[in-house]
Amino acid sequence: MPTGYTAAIADDITFDDFVISCARGMGALVMMRDEPANAPIPERFEPSDYHTKKIAEATATLDRLAGMTEADAEQAASDAHEAEIAAQASAIHRNDTLREKYNAMLAKVVAWKSPSADHDGFKKFMVEQITQSIDFDCDNSYYRDQKHTKLTGAEWLAQEEANARKDIACHDAQNAKEIERTEARNTWLRLLRESLKTANV
Repeated sequence: MPTGYTAAIADDITFDDFVISCARGMGALVMMRDEPANAPIPERFEPSDYHTKKIAEATATLDRLAGMTEADAEQAASDAHEAEIAAQASAIHRNDTLREKYNAMLAKVVAWKSPSADHDGFKKFMVEQITQSIDFDCDNSYYRDQKHTKLTGAEWLAQEEANARKDIACHDAQNAKEIERTEARNTWLRLLRESLKTANV
């Protein structure tokens, strides 16, 4: 039975086209994994701009923080504290609502009379699925244990600046790796194409 790669051989695909189509299955062309099988392979791949965008965002954040007055920082610290408390309350409410839904379904499953002894294991399975989901999805201990200390404006500002600098350093390192990976892919693809020019087949 032909595979997605070999099916075209019956249609007299050329050696070069067969090699290039098979190359799509290699890590060097992983950047094309979501594209159609007949999408042309470019001469060169360009690195993703994800990390450079994140560096620009973090740099803009540093610039914005540098322009803050003491009063701005105090207000931002207060807003951040209130947002943390609201997020905590929202998460607890969401989990409590989900727990109620799970418990309602669990009560229905428990009340259900299995039609035969062969269905008893199925009923047990349903009960286990719901109880495991309650334990995993509805545990509010993490949220209830969170303590939100209100920072001063200066503390909040220092923390935000440190976070932005950390983001810049992290994305800078990841961007360098992305460039290196992309260049390795380009080298692999270039060497493959060069080999086809000299292939004696």
